[in-house]
Amino acid sequence: MAPWNLSKRMAAEEKKAFSPLSQNSSMDEQTSPFLDSPTAEEMDHTYQREPASIPRRALCLNIGLFLASMALFVGSVVTHSFGPTDRECSTRMSAYSPVMDAVEYEWVTFENEFSTAPTKYRGKPNAELEQAWMDLWKYGAFPVPMNKIEALNQSKDLDWRRVNPGEPDSPTVGLLEGFHQIHCLNLIRQYTYKDDWDYSNASSWHGGPEMVRWHVDHCIETLRMNLMCTADVTPYLIWNDPDGFNGESPSFNTLHKCRKWEPIVDWVKEHVVFNGTALEIAEEEDKAKAMAGHSGHQNHEDSHNRTSF
Repeated sequence: MAPWNLSKRMAAEEKKAFSPLSQNSSMDEQTSPFLDSPTAEEMDHTYQREPASIPRRALCLNIGLFLASMALFVGSVVTHSFGPTDRECSTRMSAYSPVMDAVEYEWVTFENEFSTAPTKYRGKPNAELEQAWMDLWKYGAFPVPMNKIEALNQSKDLDWRRVNPGEPDSPTVGLLEGFHQIHCLNLIRQYTYKDDWDYSNASSWHGGPEMVRWHVDHCIETLRMNLMCTADVTPYLIWNDPDGFNGESPSFNTLHKCRKWEPIVDWVKEHVVFNGTALEIAEEEDKAKAMAGHSGHQNHEDSHNRTSF
């Protein structure tokens, strides 16, 4: 086919494809293939800028949630980094005690070699040494709220001694277990020196030899249970010592994190409701009751029943 004819044919096809609308044809007929196409008005509306659709309340809520999440994250990092305090750990790992408010800690290296010079608690008894031991533990009782009885695994149904007998809301009384344990250690110490010192005036030595022996055995058992309960796992080391037994010596100068004794004593002294041992307290109460009975006045007896010891 001649090039001229081919060009002529292509021009005819192009003219046919783009022929103008027939005047006899309706707009619907001519545009039927494009019914789904948007109109010019719709096109103008489509490209108009939409107004902001996010409410301010939602924006503030999202910002608040973000800030709260950041605060929780920072708090968890800080908690993980620093951990609970010593007192918080003690509270979690111990039975309830109002004295926990006084607990403080310090690192102490025990000075406990066999050759160490005697301390004020060590050696044969004398008046100063006996008083030093007494000053460690012989303090009175403090109030314990009745609603904490069950926290100590005790029954509320028992007739517990009250700070103010006869008053239903009165707290009961407690004595410190740590003081009891020091008392027990002191009694065992005294028993080992009973031939070197006269302990007949001490209340723990009343009741005759059999009672004293029973008391000592009770104290040995008390300390055994406590030592096994606390189970000190601190290692003590052995060093090569030419002057030691078999050329070796143990080092009992071990490192411990200790509760400070003095703040605990101070707390008890500030909150004491009565002093003395159970036997001494019973004797005081018997004397007071006898005096009240001799007076013959009921109001005097009622007043005594409300006295704090």
